[in-house]
Amino acid sequence: TVTPPNEMTLSKWAKNWLEVYKKPTVSRNSYEYTYANAVNNHIIPYFGNAKLTDIKSVDIQKFYNIKAQELSESMMKKINLCVNGIFETAIDNDLIFKNPAKRIKFTSSVLPIPKRVFDEDQLAIAKKFLKSDEFPAAYVILESGLRRGEFLGLMWSDFDYSKKTLSVNRSIARAADGNVEVRPPKWNSYRTIPISTELTEFIKKIPQNGDYIFGDGGNARSIDSFNSRFSTSMAHLVSAIDGIPKLTAHELRHTYGTHLRRIGVDIYTIQKIMGHKDVNITANTYVHDESEITRKAAKIT
Repeated sequence: TVTPPNEMTLSKWAKNWLEVYKKPTVSRNSYEYTYANAVNNHIIPYFGNAKLTDIKSVDIQKFYNIKAQELSESMMKKINLCVNGIFETAIDNDLIFKNPAKRIKFTSSVLPIPKRVFDEDQLAIAKKFLKSDEFPAAYVILESGLRRGEFLGLMWSDFDYSKKTLSVNRSIARAADGNVEVRPPKWNSYRTIPISTELTEFIKKIPQNGDYIFGDGGNARSIDSFNSRFSTSMAHLVSAIDGIPKLTAHELRHTYGTHLRRIGVDIYTIQKIMGHKDVNITANTYVHDESEITRKAAKIT
């Protein structure tokens, strides 16, 4: 059924845009967390069944003004990307004559939440303690900077003992039905990363029960199982070590990246190791360490 241009709603065209223009062209993670999330949870609920031809620049600006009060700058950029994509393709299909979102500006009023990290003393203590934990996820992330799903997706075929490397070839995610789903790494960041001799020897001693290094009964461990056991590990750490913060898995990953900056590793190398989409993400994340690194390099006290 062909909808006349003057009857096409934003809701209907946005769904069509997702299915035709985005789903076949981006990774599954990008589709779900960037595009589908912005469209289904923010854009469609606000505009509802408003017709494309009825939406003016002032309507888009009002929408952005409201969302900017509750969403981060990063999320606002994703919404803006989707809104412009929806209207630009509507123009290409002769549904409207101009893009009402073309010159809309926004600034989020939501302050970013600072990521917590271990300092170097805490890092050394935490790695020593967590290395002996029954579920060594926290230790491995502190030694490698892997994302949670990448850690769960590690298979024995990804581990090279002689070269002391781990290859990131997949990521474990929670499927819609709650089961385990194997996906490409975020941003398709397939990579091989160097690991320390200490972590190399540690992994070599793990019993090989199935394809997955840190699996569950020979199969990939679920996100829920990871979360439960990881939380227990970190609870053990903070109860045993006075004054050490209880970090999330992502904050442990951030600790690793921060540690690389502290010891003077350049941001391009950090980008490759961390699997960031582009170097700007790395710079924006770790550039706050630059002044301290420069101070140490210049021996300024």
